[in-house]
Amino acid sequence: AFEAPSPAAAAAAAPKPKKEKKEKPKKAPAPAKTAAPASDGSPEGDCLAAAPLLDVRVGTVVKCWPHPDAEKLYCEEIDIGEESGPRTIASGLRPFYATADLIQGRQVLIFANLKARTMQGFKSNGMVLCAATADHSKVQLLEVPKGAKNGDRVVFGDLPNVEAAKPASVQKKKLLEKVIGFLKTDGKGVATMLGKPFTVDE
Repeated sequence: AFEAPSPAAAAAAAPKPKKEKKEKPKKAPAPAKTAAPASDGSPEGDCLAAAPLLDVRVGTVVKCWPHPDAEKLYCEEIDIGEESGPRTIASGLRPFYATADLIQGRQVLIFANLKARTMQGFKSNGMVLCAATADHSKVQLLEVPKGAKNGDRVVFGDLPNVEAAKPASVQKKKLLEKVIGFLKTDGKGVATMLGKPFTVDE
């Protein structure tokens, strides 16, 4: 006589369903980082390659006072929108601005990725950008791009906006030295680099 298999035996004999492999969602490829242009070996080419790596920021001088021990220096606290609060920066502007209140409250541009250094006992964490005549008899703060807000980063005309270099790299590769000689103001007082106007990254 034929006997039906017990439920347990039937279950053991039945082929086990194969587990379906779940396909892991593929990660979207990371966007390629925009790179600064390569230099052609000329001083101008070196400048074009170095400039996008400098971090030029817009800030407001919230406090300014004469350095107690250096007759040419002003001490400043400049708000560039950082969570850590205003930066302290020393600038040799006393021969050109008779009183601190001519600077306090103004919007300025600063190089924000330079290595901090101590100037006459005062920690300076950046450099304020100024325009000067050829003989250095007149120096004045650069005007910021129109509509700029604290923390905005400056871009140079059509040059790409790339990740700023670390302060140690700026110093090691002499990035500032490659650029600073090509910074000029045009007839309207607009700051330019090799003729490329300063604008803010939007």
